[in-house]
Amino acid sequence: MSPDPKDSITPTPRERELMMLIARGLQNKNIAYELKISENTVRAHIGNIMRKYRLQNRTQIAIIYALKSAPLSLRRDLTRSRANPAAVKPAQALAQNPRVPTAPE
Repeated sequence: MSPDPKDSITPTPRERELMMLIARGLQNKNIAYELKISENTVRAHIGNIMRKYRLQNRTQIAIIYALKSAPLSLRRDLTRSRANPAAVKPAQALAQNPRVPTAPE
């Protein structure tokens, strides 16, 4: 499996700051206030981030930020699980144990 090109892209300090505020759920006007820049500049930064990472919406920006900010051990675990999906699929697991335990009646 080839490495994801998004993994090798590094955001600038300002982009990282903006991505963090997006991940916190702030609107453009609040981000502009926090960073002491205009809303147009915020939109320009968001457009640059979306082009740089080939994203389509703010949610994807938040996800990229969260993944890049995650501790290295967690990122390794996520990469490992992506490379080696679970050996048993949900349908196979259900076939092996068809009775799902329920709360006592």
